[in-house]
Amino acid sequence: MFVSLVFYVVGALGLILGTGYVLVLAFLALLLLAIGGDYNTILTAMHEYFSGDVRGSLAYLILNFTNLGGALASALALLSVSVAIQRLALGMTLVVAIITLYMLRSRIPESPLWIARRDTTRARLEGRGVGIALPPLWVRVVVGGLIGWSYTAGFTLLALTLGPYYLPSLTNWLILVFSLSSFISGLPISLIADRVGRRPTLLLSSLGTVATLTVMDLFINALIHAQPLFWALFIAFSVLVNTYFLTEDVLKSEYWVTRRRGSLTALVRVISLGGSIPVIFLSSYLPIGAYLIVDTAIFGVGLAASLAWYLIGVETGKGVSVEAWDHG
Repeated sequence: MFVSLVFYVVGALGLILGTGYVLVLAFLALLLLAIGGDYNTILTAMHEYFSGDVRGSLAYLILNFTNLGGALASALALLSVSVAIQRLALGMTLVVAIITLYMLRSRIPESPLWIARRDTTRARLEGRGVGIALPPLWVRVVVGGLIGWSYTAGFTLLALTLGPYYLPSLTNWLILVFSLSSFISGLPISLIADRVGRRPTLLLSSLGTVATLTVMDLFINALIHAQPLFWALFIAFSVLVNTYFLTEDVLKSEYWVTRRRGSLTALVRVISLGGSIPVIFLSSYLPIGAYLIVDTAIFGVGLAASLAWYLIGVETGKGVSVEAWDHG
């Protein structure tokens, strides 16, 4: 479990001290490899360490802190801090994170639920318990892959288009406003996530995301000249797409049996992340006016998957323990 820490150390030192474009990219790749592995572990562990009455809210809250990274990076850029200072700040942040991760990993035990489920004899002796039958495995893989791919590919295309092409002088402001709007709105959303439930939250947030993107797509040229209206719409979009992100990440990591949660969560993440790569490359051949249209269509796929889960899925929030799947 300490392998990723080695990648963090090497990557952080390389990012601070490395010279040359190729070396910086290599060290950044090491960091991304470590972060990707740890992110999957976090997605898995947060469902197994918390009881059903607080699991959903804490899962949303934990994931919501990812928005602070974008806020920090954009704030440094807006302050016109030199690239060297930015690299140093990022590297020192990683050093603090490495120390914190080491302390946590030295003290946190392996998931008791996972250990118990690996012992099939013990699991049988514990009895069946109260269970909930989930839709077939292939349905969950498809839904999880599509809702994750929709967010990853859709958000990436928007980030590559909205600031650099339409509002180049405001790119860093867009990142800062998006990150802060997402983080601040994520706090109350975390508190009500389980009361509302996963299915309606996923459906409504994906519907709202598609609706706001459609308006931006149809009126983008007018909106960039009507700044108050643009920023109001952009903040609304930030809140909605962040709610969608939090919900899809929580859902696609919770609806598996305990003994296979880590592997299956990794599988749907590979589908969503890997499936975004060809979209990014192929979209480079599109005219700029088609970017937002394609982006809206991509989020539309997420809306279709969200609707499918709303209709045929089961509620995995509202205080339900993940142990229910083991007995379903």
